[in-house]
Amino acid sequence: MSSFYYFYMFFLTDFSFIITLKMMRTITQNIKCLLFICLTFYLAGPLSYAGILNDSRQLPASDHKFNFAIIGDRTGAGPDSWKILDRAIAEVNRLKPDFAIMIGDAIEGSPKPGQIHFQWNEVFSHLDSLKIPLFLVPGNHDIYNRASYETWKKIIGDTYYSFSYHGCRFVIINTEEAHGIGETGLGTQQYNFLKNEIQNHTYDHLFLFMHQPIWMMKSKLGRQWNELEKLFGKRQYTVIAGHLHVLASKREKGALMLIHGPTGGKMRMQRNPALGFFHHFTWVTVNEGNASVAFIEPGRIYGEATALQAYQRYVQSLMLMNGGQ
Repeated sequence: MSSFYYFYMFFLTDFSFIITLKMMRTITQNIKCLLFICLTFYLAGPLSYAGILNDSRQLPASDHKFNFAIIGDRTGAGPDSWKILDRAIAEVNRLKPDFAIMIGDAIEGSPKPGQIHFQWNEVFSHLDSLKIPLFLVPGNHDIYNRASYETWKKIIGDTYYSFSYHGCRFVIINTEEAHGIGETGLGTQQYNFLKNEIQNHTYDHLFLFMHQPIWMMKSKLGRQWNELEKLFGKRQYTVIAGHLHVLASKREKGALMLIHGPTGGKMRMQRNPALGFFHHFTWVTVNEGNASVAFIEPGRIYGEATALQAYQRYVQSLMLMNGGQ
């Protein structure tokens, strides 16, 4: 045979030996690691799961823990908006929070007084399905002139108000107050009302609801907010607005400043949760004054009926597989 053949065989044999040697080294290293892990567990003793078992963790003992829901704008989307709102209402009922707050723009609005009453009757025919207390925030589609302002006062009541619940203060203000009082901005009385709420009440957390996010404005509303915000000091507070039909938020000195998106309202672009464009309602959990939020897209919560239907189909399929027995 040629010298080339012997050289070729020598190369293959030597190469195979190198590969085998490397594999042996890898196996040896793995065995060493395995022995080290076994030795560690042996010295540490049996694992303890006491930190995650139900009988070792303490259940919340506070009576200050509660939940509430926030429902967004529903204007501008036409008849389809009712389907989304109705689905959200059904899911809120299923979750059973303590109460709900709608962030404004419940109706479309109209220059005809008779049409305004029709629209309020229409929206209440849907909102009446809620099985919990509901608080409304005035929006710019709800109050947009003197007549709509008076209609709100007649049908709903005060345009700004407050209440306490489990140590927290809930304040609803009207960013459209100027339409009814002949003053710009919040108006003197509402400004003093909000100032008093911030300064002269004891609360673990203050939740402030408004329709338009006045902290983003450069008008008198924005300047008034800059003055009022300083009054909070080190108190805990959260501010929730709507109006822009998109979900967005920021933290300002630790406080959550949330712009709530639509619950049936028209969006500026197609569904894109990454950009805040999706229909949702918000689930708020408050515990000892600390608040956390979760945004729920209507149609993503399933109740017992879903499980019952699945069970029936499962049983039927088993019967078919067993020949109907």
